Amino acid sequence: MRLFSETSGVSRSLASVAAMKTNRMAMSTVAGLAALTLALAGCGGSDSESGSDEAQNSPAASESAPAGPAEDDDQSAATDDDTDDQDEQDDEKKTAAQDSSGQGLSADADLAEDSPAISAEDAIKKAKEKVGGGTVHSIELDWDDKDEAWQYDVSVLDGKTDHDVDIDAETGKVVSEDTDDADDKEQAIDLNDPMTFDDALKRAQKKSDGKLVSWKLEFDDDKQEYQFDFEKGGEDTEVTVDTESKRVSVDD
Repeated sequence: MRLFSETSGVSRSLASVAAMKTNRMAMSTVAGLAALTLALAGCGGSDSESGSDEAQNSPAASESAPAGPAEDDDQSAATDDDTDDQDEQDDEKKTAAQDSSGQGLSADADLAEDSPAISAEDAIKKAKEKVGGGTVHSIELDWDDKDEAWQYDVSVLDGKTDHDVDIDAETGKVVSEDTDDADDKEQAIDLNDPMTFDDALKRAQKKSDGKLVSWKLEFDDDKQEYQFDFEKGGEDTEVTVDTESKRVSVDD
C-alpha cells in the first residue's frame, strides 16, 4: 500500500515535470511565433517604405516631373514673336525717318504718276509769303541737278520787281530767291481755271507717251499755257496746251 502510494507520487511528479516542460515549450513556441510576426511586419514596413522611395525615384516619376523642353519651346516662340514685332517697329521708324527727311520722289520719277509732298498751290502760297504778296505769273516743277532735289520755281511780280523763288518740293523750304527789275505787267495764273492740270496733262499725253520730267504753267503773250516736257528713249518732247482754246502743239 505504501509502495503504491510512493509510486503514485512519483508518477504525479513526473507528470507535473512533463506538463511544465510542455508549457515551457508552448510558451517558447508562442514567443518564437510572436518574434517572427514582428520581424515579418518590420520587413513589410521596410519594403513598403523602400517601394515608396523607389516609386518616387522611378524613371516614370522623374520623366513626368520636368517640363523644360516644352517651356523652352514656348519661351523661344515668344522670343521670336518679340523679335518680329521689334523688326516691324524698326522698319516703321525707318520709313517715318525717310519721310521726315524729305526723301520722296527719286530723280527719275514720272511726274505723270507721282507727285511731291508739296503741292503747286502750297508752293505758290509759300512764295507769296516770302515776297510779301504780288502777282504769281509762272510756276514750274523740275529736278535741280545742283541741289539734287525736286524744286518749284515760282515767279511773283511785286510792283516793278520780279521775284523768282525756288522752293523744295518735298520739304516746302525756300531754297533761294532772285530778283529782277520788270516794266511789264503780268497776269496771275490759275491752276484750275479754265483748265485743270489733269485735263491739260491728258491732252498732252495724246501727243507723247514718254515720261513726264517737268511741267510749267505761265502766261505767255496774254495766253495761259501748260508746258509739259516728256522724255523717251533719250529724246525730249515739249507739248504745250492752251488752257483757253484747248489747242495742243508739239515741239520736238
